[in-house]
Amino acid sequence: MSWENNYRDNYQPLTQEINGQIYECVELSHHILQNRRKELGLTQQQVANAADIQLRQYQRFESGERDIAGSSMRIGLSVCSVLQLDPYRFVYPKEVKSP
Repeated sequence: MSWENNYRDNYQPLTQEINGQIYECVELSHHILQNRRKELGLTQQQVANAADIQLRQYQRFESGERDIAGSSMRIGLSVCSVLQLDPYRFVYPKEVKSP
């Protein structure tokens, strides 16, 4: 299943070049939420309003105080929909390919 095709999830993880090799950085879920929100030009309040949750509730996800994977299905799916992220990004680890 492709994230881009089903969820419009085109979020690109951070990468770093070391000795000519490009490596994908491991990002915690709260960093993904914050980076994606900023990428889309949204405020925390706009995300919370669009997801129909309280601002403080969203702030807890973005600060890492609460993990979005532990939220209710409605809340997790709502936030992912607003930020155009595949919810599976937060539930199943992405397959790591060996060099």
